[in-house]
Amino acid sequence: MKKIFLFLIFLISMFMTWGTPAMAAETQCIVTDMKWTSRNDGDPPFVRIVLDLSRSVKAEAAIDNSGKNFQVVLKNTTKKENIAHQYDMDSRAIDFATLSENDRNIYLDIALTKPQKISDIRVFALRPDAKAKKPHRLVVDIPIIGAKRTYYKQTPQTKKSSLQQSITAKTSTTGATKNASNKSVIIDITTPVSDYVISDRAKKALQGKVICIDPGHGGTDSGAIGHLNGQEIYEKNLTLAIAKPLRELLTRAGAKVVMTRNSDKDVFGPYAEDIPELQARCDIANEAHANAFVSIHIDAVANPDVDGCTAYYYVGSDSSLVLAHMLHNAIISRISNYKDRGVRGNDFYVNAHTEMPSVLMELGYITNENRLRWLTSKGAPQKIAISLYEGFVDYFAD
Repeated sequence: MKKIFLFLIFLISMFMTWGTPAMAAETQCIVTDMKWTSRNDGDPPFVRIVLDLSRSVKAEAAIDNSGKNFQVVLKNTTKKENIAHQYDMDSRAIDFATLSENDRNIYLDIALTKPQKISDIRVFALRPDAKAKKPHRLVVDIPIIGAKRTYYKQTPQTKKSSLQQSITAKTSTTGATKNASNKSVIIDITTPVSDYVISDRAKKALQGKVICIDPGHGGTDSGAIGHLNGQEIYEKNLTLAIAKPLRELLTRAGAKVVMTRNSDKDVFGPYAEDIPELQARCDIANEAHANAFVSIHIDAVANPDVDGCTAYYYVGSDSSLVLAHMLHNAIISRISNYKDRGVRGNDFYVNAHTEMPSVLMELGYITNENRLRWLTSKGAPQKIAISLYEGFVDYFAD
């Protein structure tokens, strides 16, 4: 890679606030590790490079006029001998990256697959996290130009087991399903959940149960992004708007509700990598010894016409399969404008690493304008919450 950069773009001065000037002058920083991963929680997806550091450091970033050679310089820094010099990364964004040392500085050189704008590349610092045993870190996010965000891996569907068939038969004949005239039970979207009547059946079914609600994304992770009337709508806000009234309903019925987040925040920490963030959500459910777990999401896809509700469960867990059918049926039968995208097996992290019946609900597509308009209308989150609540009642009662 050429080392001639035609102009300096910015100085990452935030690192300097973490240490004293004397420390910076006397102590050379050490790069203790370098790792990378392809991330799908951005639009577009991106490659994240993380350098673990022994202390705060002054860093500069620059790009050449071709837009294909990006460089970060860490001043007064060395690296451990066992750290590799060259890395092959995701070829959709990076041909290769090198980490070299010269004149007491470390140079991270990145050969980009396609020309990039400096404004699209993010370079930022993360403070040490003693609890999580995380050191000082320098993070570089390289966009994957032209990539479309895909949300979840779907495993091939196998032939329905006898258990699946019996559940399908049962849920298709409950009083909550659509009747012969194809009309469904409609809930007034303007009805606040505080006015929703908690039945004796619900109190009996939910009394003492521990239910963990996971509002997807949050904080520095916006989730999928929709566009309506010239404004961006974040998935993280919609999922929390659904989770809060669901918590209220379950609590009123006698359940103990544990939320992975109650506000717009990261669960593990800002800009965390995928696994630590997802595991932090699983840990909350597992440590609470929850009887059930639901992760709430709004899906997205390139085709703006796609819409519908999907329930995902971890293959091999019969109880999760039952819960998925109950929650999914509650949505489809009570909200007439949802298309049925089925109950599907998967190996999503939050389903695979929770120790109780666990379901991930995709409650429509934020990329569908009609769905997004409805999701942001008055009472829509409450309507979804009521339907999910009734699904939990059906699960624990039956």
